[in-house]
Amino acid sequence: MSSSVQTTEEKLNLNPNWVAFRKIYSDLLKDHKITVIFRPEKRLCGDFRGYCEGQIVNIGVIEKVGADWGKLPPQFLDESFGKIRVESIEARAIGDLKKEDFVGSSPDVFDVVSLKYHLGLIYNLAPHQLTDESVVTVIKFSYVQE
Repeated sequence: MSSSVQTTEEKLNLNPNWVAFRKIYSDLLKDHKITVIFRPEKRLCGDFRGYCEGQIVNIGVIEKVGADWGKLPPQFLDESFGKIRVESIEARAIGDLKKEDFVGSSPDVFDVVSLKYHLGLIYNLAPHQLTDESVVTVIKFSYVQE
């Protein structure tokens, strides 16, 4: 059984003008309550699946979950959830995150332990893939008025 992390070549090349959220967060998105998200690994401007500061991105709420291993992209709800502007983006070690880094996150992500658990569930990662030294990208954003 393999326990290695997938390489970039094994992952789907997804549309960089979309950011995906699970359905459970849809009301929070409509009410503009989420303003920070975390993604595993380094996803800075120019990186694979990276975002750029100032980039305007469509919000997609996932109807059907995708899977890199199955080469299946996520499918989004038809409903529009608007757009966001990336205000800041940085890659950090999980263990370096502070309490203030979680302000604006979803209610289930409020500290390092909850972040590791959340990322493990969403991205199907094992505990050894989410240590204090593991890199995450912290993306802070604002909502674009349409």
